[in-house]
Amino acid sequence: MKALLLPFLTLLLCTAHVHAHGTVEGTVVLDSLRPPEVEPGYKPKTLKPVQAEESGLAIVWLESPGITYPRTRVGEVVRIRQNGYQFRPSIVALQTGASAEFPNEDDEFHNVFSFSKIRRFDLGRFRKSEPSPRITFDKPGLVKIYCEIHQHMRCRVLVLDTPWFSITDNQGRFKITGLPAGEYEIKALLPSEKTLQKKVTVIDRKSTTVQLAR
Repeated sequence: MKALLLPFLTLLLCTAHVHAHGTVEGTVVLDSLRPPEVEPGYKPKTLKPVQAEESGLAIVWLESPGITYPRTRVGEVVRIRQNGYQFRPSIVALQTGASAEFPNEDDEFHNVFSFSKIRRFDLGRFRKSEPSPRITFDKPGLVKIYCEIHQHMRCRVLVLDTPWFSITDNQGRFKITGLPAGEYEIKALLPSEKTLQKKVTVIDRKSTTVQLAR
């Protein structure tokens, strides 16, 4: 019986080790939100008051050169709503191959377009009752999205090859789980669109605390 149990226990321990993962959590020192790019003297013409833009958050992610990233988030479809004459959420992270939709929840026409090199598109003008086309982001990089009718509206979509990313809360706190042990670069895209980075070591079954600041 002992002879039979020994290989089973060895396999169990090995399997537990393979599936063990670490966590990275901490804070990003947030800076000021970059002002929207509008023409001088621009005043939005809307039927209802323009609601406030969401507060500036940061996107945090981990990269490790030379590894093949698991494609665990490519099937995600994020809803980026147009509500109160703002994009909500106004900052989004996606893994390469994931998609987004842009439903109009206001009682006026909206438009969604981007001139970013990695993903150019223009959805035209559409009403609240009309469905938004789905856009797939198949190249990594930062995509800046706007509304042609309302210049102040903007959204930033950061497309990443890595699936290990998170968006901070208003205090800059974040947590990324399910990380294989190893050496990584941890990076953060700030509200100002500047980037912070540093090295971090991930250890199985342990949490590593990191602070990112300028």
